[in-house]
Amino acid sequence: MIIWNIPQKITQGDRITWTQNLDEFDSAFDTLSCFLRGQNSALDLTGVPLLLGGWEFNILEAQASGLNPGSYKAQFVIFGAHYGRKTLSTADLIVLPSFETLTTLETRTPDEIELEQITMAIAKLAGGAVAEYRIGDRMMRYQDLEQLTKRQRELRNRIAIVKNRGSGVGRNVEIRFSDG
Repeated sequence: MIIWNIPQKITQGDRITWTQNLDEFDSAFDTLSCFLRGQNSALDLTGVPLLLGGWEFNILEAQASGLNPGSYKAQFVIFGAHYGRKTLSTADLIVLPSFETLTTLETRTPDEIELEQITMAIAKLAGGAVAEYRIGDRMMRYQDLEQLTKRQRELRNRIAIVKNRGSGVGRNVEIRFSDG
């Protein structure tokens, strides 16, 4: 099994360098390539042979800026005169957004986003609107106010449980005083 030295996380716009050694291949005769794919972005890299063996890979700032944030797969392929092209394996990595280019960053959980959308739908229904709303890519129609408020309660409880987890705060707190 090959352990790949490619970083598991990279940030848009950063220069990334890593070296890769493969004992069974010779960097003087073989070419090692890395193909990154994900989030409607692609980047093809060719390792630079090192004098003492192995390859060095570089992702330049401009190349890293062109990668969209999200999950990627890196596929490593070796090319040699004796065996031609051979796919070795893949690795996972995540491209993080550069805060320099962001104007907003969503920090809410999916439950918090859904709670906000349901709360807005309830407000619209209470104001006399038609019972139709959109949550993400799903269209909801003709939900009555009772179903919406039930879902709103469920989400509020779930969010409260997650936020209070590990904080020592819960619904029931028992305090006992003794004279002893």
